Amino acid sequence: MNKTQELIQRIIDMLKNGKLKAKDVPATDVRDCVLAELKLYKSTFLDEQYKEILRIYNDLCSRINDIDGDKGKCLLFLEGTLLCLQTISGAVLSLADRRYWEKWHRDELGDPEIDEIIDYIARKKDIRLLNYDFVDRYMQMDFDMVYDSEHDMRYIPYKGRRMYFPSAWHEERISDYFRNLISEQDDYSPHCYRKNGYEVLRGDVILDIGAAEGIFALDHLDEAGYIYLVEADEEWVKALKQTFHNDGDKVKIIYGRVCRKTEGEIDVSIDDMFRDVEINYIKMDIEGYEKDALEGADRLFSESKRLTCAICSYHEQDAEEWITTYLQEKGYSTEHSRGYICPDWCLEGRLEAQLRRGIVFGKKRK
Repeated sequence: MNKTQELIQRIIDMLKNGKLKAKDVPATDVRDCVLAELKLYKSTFLDEQYKEILRIYNDLCSRINDIDGDKGKCLLFLEGTLLCLQTISGAVLSLADRRYWEKWHRDELGDPEIDEIIDYIARKKDIRLLNYDFVDRYMQMDFDMVYDSEHDMRYIPYKGRRMYFPSAWHEERISDYFRNLISEQDDYSPHCYRKNGYEVLRGDVILDIGAAEGIFALDHLDEAGYIYLVEADEEWVKALKQTFHNDGDKVKIIYGRVCRKTEGEIDVSIDDMFRDVEINYIKMDIEGYEKDALEGADRLFSESKRLTCAICSYHEQDAEEWITTYLQEKGYSTEHSRGYICPDWCLEGRLEAQLRRGIVFGKKRK
């Protein structure tokens, strides 16, 4: 929400100082974005409040067609939109209150991991995915970004390599994504894929499910014996092919979705996809489909002689317990990542002040 406000304020400033013409303001896109914000945060309002805010904003939006390049009308629309967003923020930010969070976690107060997060939220008056001071330094981090005109993609130099991004992504989106990505892999982060005792070993065959930009593979390219990258987003697959275009002898990119049962060429279970391959390390981050994927990997997890894994567990509220039980029943020792992730993308997470473990690590017992 804050990002939307910042963007609209930037448009207003550019309009006022003449850097942007009224006819070029994407008023319809602004309207649709704000209506989506209203819908997302509907449950934070009383019904009467929500209806009134929606009525006022719809009335404001009804004049979009009358703007017709008029700077004054355009500013009136944008400033009214900003006021609407600030009203929404006031309701949502009331949840970023120490007393509110202490009420939900009253039985856990005194736990340093819980107290640290509540202190951060109370100081920042905001609720984020990662509520830790270390994140702030990454948000100010400088880095290079290069446009590759031959492939119509941008990349960021990373550990001597090129990390490519989808061609449709603009610079600001890539910058925000990269800063968040790097902060998530800080040693202190609950989203970090590294943990003592659960390392990738030299010569390991790695299976990266939900590869996205490929940071896990880039971090382990030197020591890995071979890496399989599985990704369900075609735009990321195109970017991955550029990132690893010189690594065909060591990296294979697979377009597909892992699931509990094979249904066609795209939806394939892990057991069917890797029937004759000995996998040594699995990293999995697939936006809440981790349980489905594991249910389609019973043979691999049961029969593997040496297997370590890092499975994301924060997308669903009960995922940590389910994944932990699944692994332990198959003879794996397990641990979770330090700290907690707040599911800030879902209203339920905010309203219930939820905190979830980020990663479940598993290793086959000898």
